[in-house]
Amino acid sequence: MLVYKYMTLQGLDACLNNRTIRFTKPVNFNDPFDCAAAAADVAVEGLNIRTAGSTNADKLFLIRNGIGILSLTRNPLNPLMWAHYGENHRGGVIAIDTEEAGLECTETNIIPASAGNVIYTTVRPSVDGDHIPSHGEITAQHDRLMLERLFLYKSLHWSYEEEIRVARHVDPTRQVQYQELKIPISAIKAVYLGAKYSHALVDDWDRQLPRVHLKHRIYDIYRCRLDRQTWDLHAERYDPELPIA
Repeated sequence: MLVYKYMTLQGLDACLNNRTIRFTKPVNFNDPFDCAAAAADVAVEGLNIRTAGSTNADKLFLIRNGIGILSLTRNPLNPLMWAHYGENHRGGVIAIDTEEAGLECTETNIIPASAGNVIYTTVRPSVDGDHIPSHGEITAQHDRLMLERLFLYKSLHWSYEEEIRVARHVDPTRQVQYQELKIPISAIKAVYLGAKYSHALVDDWDRQLPRVHLKHRIYDIYRCRLDRQTWDLHAERYDPELPIA
């Protein structure tokens, strides 16, 4: 399966240089509701669940600090995604083959990519009365409905993301915000550069930004263009023999 990851220009360059993708703890997401199902025993302070014992609320708190999520999407040409996660159309997107990247393995992933379709709802999922295992015990073999409530439900507000998730265990140390996964070079199938990529380079007087189109030619590289009549983006193959424009 081919999926896509939006990034800033600096993040894109680091990803391509190091061949890594990042699993982030839900507690560090921009959505404070993410992976925080409703529980009657939740103690809330600014929507951060606080640990006190062995209640479901406590387990949710530990899960949000001990599980990493890789957020992917189906569409590399979503204008809203470019605006929110692609550095205002100045960044990039990588196309990842989930099989080659190891994102379908149920031994290393709690939720593989093929089972990671996010469910958008108007109602927050509840774990009242459920037995939630500790974060270290959660595996891909756990009850599917429970895994969905813990990791795959999001508010309908976020539906434009068309998100696909991969979940796995990460270092539970609170100071660690994310964990990187090394992937083979063959797993990266293409790179998309934003519609304002050339603008970013023109504005880069000190030449601090990476020239991704010059440094990384082992992938298919595409430039995003604005449609002249609609609100759509189009991808055009980039010819490295021609100047970026």
